[in-house]
Amino acid sequence: MKRFHIIANSTKDPNGVYTSRINAALKKVGAESVTIGPSVPNDTDAIIVLGGDGTMLRAAGNIFGRNIPLLGVNIGNLGYLTECDMDSDIEPCMRKLIEGDYTVENRMMMCGKIYKAKRAAVEDHSLNDITITGCGPLCLIRYELYVNNEFLNNYSADGLVISTPTGSTGYNMSAGGPIAQPRANLIIVTPICPHTLNTRSIVLSPDDRVEVRISSGQAAVAAQFDGRDPYMLDPGDSIQIFRSTEVTRIIKLRKESFLNTLHEKLV
Repeated sequence: MKRFHIIANSTKDPNGVYTSRINAALKKVGAESVTIGPSVPNDTDAIIVLGGDGTMLRAAGNIFGRNIPLLGVNIGNLGYLTECDMDSDIEPCMRKLIEGDYTVENRMMMCGKIYKAKRAAVEDHSLNDITITGCGPLCLIRYELYVNNEFLNNYSADGLVISTPTGSTGYNMSAGGPIAQPRANLIIVTPICPHTLNTRSIVLSPDDRVEVRISSGQAAVAAQFDGRDPYMLDPGDSIQIFRSTEVTRIIKLRKESFLNTLHEKLV
């Protein structure tokens, strides 16, 4: 790798101090070119993302379909998707990129199609999860869940999280869902605070197709892809969720196992 682009969270790096440090470190270890800003050149070998998990998710959404690998540098709180930390010496991390001392993981993504009046209205994608929640405070929503056109169950709950393995340690985990190895390929469906005693998460094949139908006679509902701006769903609308043909490529510098990383970040 010789050509890099830097994307930074402007809230966490308002004066560009961290961006300048990364830029200087890359040039010191032999980078051919370093670009900065919202527009990513087509010949970019890798994108350095400065921030936390939210910044990584936004970057993955912005380059969807372009197949450019991402390296996360943490200046946030948790940074489960990041590999380096700005509090440590950043130069060795940049040197590994130049010398090819890294691996690239292909992370599964999901697509979601929203249907209004039985016509496709919106299509979007996610690396982490797709959430469906009520718009008001303490708003219980009612929906029907189908898998491969087969009815599964009716739910009354605060919402629903449909997660990838990468997203399993996010909202899905907080809602009581299982944690998955991030390189796995599967879909996790987890109700949020369901109004029942025996509702559990469901782990599905990546080839399954999930459909959520919003029941009639209730308030508006919002669907969000990786926490981005919500799409409003009315009673009678539905959303179909399935594996994307695209992946997010994430650069790994450390040789730690998934379990070690899980212990370090979450325990």
